[in-house]
Amino acid sequence: MIISPPFLKAKNAHETDAAWIERVMTVVDRRDYPVNGHGSWHGGIHIAHTDGGRPFESVRAVADGIVVSVRKSSGIDKRDKAPLNLNVDQPNVKGSDDGYVLLKHETEIGSGEGAKVVFYSLYMHLKSLESTVKIGGKVYRKDPLGTSGMVDAVNAFHFQIFCDDDNISKLTGRRSRELDVSKDGRTDAVYGDIHFYLPPQTKFYDRAPANNSTSITGLSELYTSSAPLYVSMTLAQGSCTMVTRQKNTQTDGKYDLLGEPLVNADGKDYEYNLYKTAMRNYKESPSAGFELLRFGRVINTEHETLVPADAPLWMTVSYPGGKGVVNLADPSIKKFSDADFPHWKGWLLVDDDNDTHSQCNSSIIRKLQEEGSYETQSNRLICCLPFEWEKSTIDARYKWLMTGLPWEQCTSEKTAIWQVPGTQESNERTLMSEEDYGKFKQHAEALCFDSGALGSGRLWHFNPVYFIEHMRRCGWLGKEDVIRLVRRNEERAHRPNLSRSTLEQWIESEGTHHSEIIRPANIKDIMPKVLNKYGIVSPLRIAHFFGQMARETGRFEFFVEKGDDSYFDKYEPRMPQGRKLGNTHIGDGVKFKGRGAIHLTGRHNYANYSEFRLGPQHRGMEYYTIPPNNTRPVTDAYTAFDAAGYYWSSKQKYSTTLSPLGKLGINYWADKGAQESDASEVTRRINPGRDGFLTVRWPAFIHAWYAINDEKNPPEDYRPIK
Repeated sequence: MIISPPFLKAKNAHETDAAWIERVMTVVDRRDYPVNGHGSWHGGIHIAHTDGGRPFESVRAVADGIVVSVRKSSGIDKRDKAPLNLNVDQPNVKGSDDGYVLLKHETEIGSGEGAKVVFYSLYMHLKSLESTVKIGGKVYRKDPLGTSGMVDAVNAFHFQIFCDDDNISKLTGRRSRELDVSKDGRTDAVYGDIHFYLPPQTKFYDRAPANNSTSITGLSELYTSSAPLYVSMTLAQGSCTMVTRQKNTQTDGKYDLLGEPLVNADGKDYEYNLYKTAMRNYKESPSAGFELLRFGRVINTEHETLVPADAPLWMTVSYPGGKGVVNLADPSIKKFSDADFPHWKGWLLVDDDNDTHSQCNSSIIRKLQEEGSYETQSNRLICCLPFEWEKSTIDARYKWLMTGLPWEQCTSEKTAIWQVPGTQESNERTLMSEEDYGKFKQHAEALCFDSGALGSGRLWHFNPVYFIEHMRRCGWLGKEDVIRLVRRNEERAHRPNLSRSTLEQWIESEGTHHSEIIRPANIKDIMPKVLNKYGIVSPLRIAHFFGQMARETGRFEFFVEKGDDSYFDKYEPRMPQGRKLGNTHIGDGVKFKGRGAIHLTGRHNYANYSEFRLGPQHRGMEYYTIPPNNTRPVTDAYTAFDAAGYYWSSKQKYSTTLSPLGKLGINYWADKGAQESDASEVTRRINPGRDGFLTVRWPAFIHAWYAINDEKNPPEDYRPIK
């Protein structure tokens, strides 16, 4: 999934992604989620804007989608009159714009049917719409939809994100209020932070055993937990940050941080050094060990086997009053990721209000209000509530304005009295007259619309700010994402342009093999798994990878280096000027030609990859050497991409200096930035001669970078595949 905010403004220097999202999605006071200032359910937020700039800032699609429903604004003249202006009797008070766009987004957050998700985004109170926005039409992320208008006389628009009942478990991995911590989390979707549930009686030691052993002989026990602990691991920008939480005994649903975050407590540049750590600590199965380090468990079990099966993961973790080393691979410790929406980070499913009126009557929310923790915890509540824009249910949702609510005391003077949750105070309001309710209903009808099945089904709502911030951690690439990331070829006499149909065949192919033009099978399922494994999940890392892959695969046409036998003489050991790459026998040049999404070339690299996948006993290259008929890469997409990920993480040569930075994997260089010099440094670690940099690698990177980042304007030579 690739997602962005509905306003796109430049980031400030050193501004975090979360801070940037909150800044560009500034919420209007008393129009927050999930309950507004009047105690009513509010399925979205009102995002403030100003009309100071020219041209007006566009409201943009947050993700690729289809236009489900749309309405043009009635215009300023009608906006400030009844029924769009509910306060028309008050001087100089403006009303609400009634333009809107409803988008349906079909995307993927992982592998398999359970990770194919559908959600909706609604942009209400727009003052103008783009002429290209039409029912049934396709829109792409960052496409302008229109401009923000007014709502209740305030410069703002209403924005909400929701899904139907069938998709809540696909998006969050559950239907229950909290996660089930008796078992590991989902494996079809794994992204973002990795989380560990440590049960009571978990032991903390003074150090890790020598040689990554499971033996605790000679270790000193520092602490044994008496209550559950919740540990979160963040791998980003080369660092590993460990945070521990413990449930607050006074406030339900609150989890307190223990101590300060531990940054790289288990080694400098921890994330950049995962390959070296895997080779050192998991000698019998380094590739599976890499996954253990990355995810806390082996995810790709159909391809990777951990040897021995009980190999440990010793890491430094905080406990109440100190820190110690824990074997996080212990089966009693359960593993999760952000894809599980862990409740200790505040994600709770709220589905306990069965009333038909619009006022919140959730005991979960009432308890948060009574305990004084609602303000801090409301942002991550995922609430099941009626669609507030359905025209046919207006009376069911709002007639209480005239008749009163179940918990109100209504007097003969048409006054309703109720107690304020969490206080000893009571408030009162005047019930609407039939005439006033009629005016209100006309106002609601002018803004609402017939939403079809959405209006009658169970709908789950997210705080849009926190949904977008959360889902931007998911670097999973679906088919449509891949197509957007690939740059269309220029015209060439010997090969036609790379069309959408050609690329779809490449992504969805069952595998083709003609001479040395090879397309592995199941690329759409395998490629994002492997990129996730090797941490190539940030927009910048993905763009750099696609820039390199464009050249290495001949613009996505083959996964084996092309040329007749004489072309590979440059790799032959008998050639004095050749790049031998560890080749020792005549014929090794052809036998160990470049293969993979990023080419491994030469006997030495093949041997290293074999050792990485299956351990040192397989340095004889049984795994990636494919005698006698070169069949493995045809059907084995996992090997083709995993070899590229291995190369990406293990590459340690061609440093610009003699500093230790030259020993880090390519993620280090990809994280440097998006300038030409940055892409050049990445290229030098793939191909020291920078072959095809200006003609293919750099243009392909620029294209992929725009497709995945948050820039509004495409580069001059942007060539999307339609």
